[in-house]
Amino acid sequence: MQVLQVNTLSAKGLQINLMTLKKGQKTVLLFHAERGRVYGAGDPTHYSTFLKSRPQKLETDAIQFIIERHQKYPELRCHVVHLSAANALPLIRKAKATGINITVETCFHYLCLSSNDIPDGRPEFKCCPPIRDEDNRNLLWEALEDGTIDFVVSDHSPCVAELKVIEERNVMEAWGGISTLGLGLSLLWTEGRKRGLSLGKILNWTSRRTAEHAGIGHRKGQLKVGYDGDLVLWDSEAEFKVRPFNESIGICLILPLYT
Repeated sequence: MQVLQVNTLSAKGLQINLMTLKKGQKTVLLFHAERGRVYGAGDPTHYSTFLKSRPQKLETDAIQFIIERHQKYPELRCHVVHLSAANALPLIRKAKATGINITVETCFHYLCLSSNDIPDGRPEFKCCPPIRDEDNRNLLWEALEDGTIDFVVSDHSPCVAELKVIEERNVMEAWGGISTLGLGLSLLWTEGRKRGLSLGKILNWTSRRTAEHAGIGHRKGQLKVGYDGDLVLWDSEAEFKVRPFNESIGICLILPLYT
């Protein structure tokens, strides 16, 4: 499995990677899909300043770049990690409809949070690509349900507290990552249930499809005879309040949630 950063990858560099993998390696190319750069002007403590510095166009341009070059090597597998831009969904739908072997993931935080509700001076919410507005969030859910987006992951990106520069309140300078690994199932179930989704669908997005993508779907991702017995004891009706530090489970939770 090879991970490529589109923003730092030239057309020639991508071509070399595609040609190399075409020779028969059983693998998948993973792309952090943001291409280009926009310099945000404004108060660095405002979330809107950060959001304007990472517009949806960076993601759509990167995905178009990937699709255009992927057409020459249709047998290869390409995968877009942590999609946040709903504007890229028509490109992905069209590519899949024409038989291009591309898969896409999104993340818990893009499905559960909205930039409309993020207060200024809270770098805990910074991640790349950024959390976008409510309309964008709803379109991601629709794409997940219709199969345009293949599965959901955490993109777990923890850091020491100092890198989030909490006291400075500087969103632009903070580490760009959110720690949601321990909260993902609860987050997705809380939001999914509001949309009438079953737990089975959520487990399909977080377990079966991710296992298949990683090449271990023959023994992971399902409760089935012959598969590994990976079990989680979980109360779907339990409620809890997320705090900066939850002593009951002994882990630091960087992502605050509204109650």
